[in-house]
Amino acid sequence: MIGGNDCTSTVNDELKMSNFFDVVEKRRSIRKYKDIEIPDEHITRMLEAARLAPSTNNTQSWRYIVVKDPDTIRLLSLVAGRQKFIENSKAVIIATANRAASCCPNNASMWHVQDTMIATEHLVLAATALGYGSCWVAMLDSRNSQNIAEVKQALRIPETVDVVALVTLGVPDEIPSSRFTKELNEIAFSEAYGFSWNT
Repeated sequence: MIGGNDCTSTVNDELKMSNFFDVVEKRRSIRKYKDIEIPDEHITRMLEAARLAPSTNNTQSWRYIVVKDPDTIRLLSLVAGRQKFIENSKAVIIATANRAASCCPNNASMWHVQDTMIATEHLVLAATALGYGSCWVAMLDSRNSQNIAEVKQALRIPETVDVVALVTLGVPDEIPSSRFTKELNEIAFSEAYGFSWNT
């Protein structure tokens, strides 16, 4: 027989799990924000969620830069494909990956980037849980080395650190409609590729 405290603990655990799936379903790419500042303690909670992410050999190669200065945010908007909505965000978090801190700094491995992407999704889900909108911006990549150079110079990012993405943040001023997603049997297989996972 489960005691009262055990029962309460089980219910609380189930509520937490339910809330997690609610957050996953609620997350959208938000590009319109209200003119409301984000408290630093909320950004700290998002960064804590990223900090707790798994990484290859526990190398934790991610490094984050929080930008609130409007002039710097305008620069980021310009070099990220001139996406104007970035200017309206209340904070931009630059996700970077430190090659020197990766498991394999002397080969072409991209584990440091992949690990940073995992950690950044933790950050994005934490933002959603706290009631904020966010948007991944991945225009800052090798397709435009000049953009990368400008951002690195402006933010004093070392040569051994790769810029992975920007995450814009703000209180949502839009409710995007549900996005199209593939059915589970199109993306999940059983035992071998192509054999649909059915429940």
